[in-house]
Amino acid sequence: MKKILIFACWLAGSAVIFAGDEAVEGFVFRDKKAVPGLVITNSVNDKTEKTNRKGYFRIKGLSTESDTISVSGLIDMETLIIPLWGANQIKIRQTGDSVFVERDRKKAPPSSAYGGTIVTREALELTGEINLLRAISRKVPGVEYANENLIIRGLNSINSSVYPLYILDGVETSQVAFLTVMEVETVEVLKDASTSMFGVRGGNGVVIINRKK
Repeated sequence: MKKILIFACWLAGSAVIFAGDEAVEGFVFRDKKAVPGLVITNSVNDKTEKTNRKGYFRIKGLSTESDTISVSGLIDMETLIIPLWGANQIKIRQTGDSVFVERDRKKAPPSSAYGGTIVTREALELTGEINLLRAISRKVPGVEYANENLIIRGLNSINSSVYPLYILDGVETSQVAFLTVMEVETVEVLKDASTSMFGVRGGNGVVIINRKK
């Protein structure tokens, strides 16, 4: 059996410890290339997820402070047990017989003036998507991507459109399909009562996009 060396290091992040039903997400690389199809197992309930074609995975139901995940198939038939140590973002890199694990803790999300769901560029990048709207649909619960647009589930359309109102850098617009994840700083998704200040225009939800300055 090969001897596998695992090196752990921390990335910069705020010292926030999450407890309870948290999600852990990250990427797996082999010699700088994404590794799809690897099985990631939750140590709490043995539920599994597979890495996608970009090596990305997201697995729920962990406390992140004391739990572990296991990675099967990265090196031959070995199963690697990786402690989370409070991290909820993780990057696993294999080089030869060595595995490097980088851990990070999510920073506290920016405050919202509208009461919506705020997502940062860093969080969107973890989806592995380049297109901004696709990334939003993968990151925000209840949001779907269709016809180069977003649909916020659970809202009844009160006009001829089913798409939300977009506000880009403070200006209402319908032209957002061209945006990439790398261009934005934050995205805020509003639905339900938080859209009331936008009146009828916000009946299908509101997506506020702030680009990098």
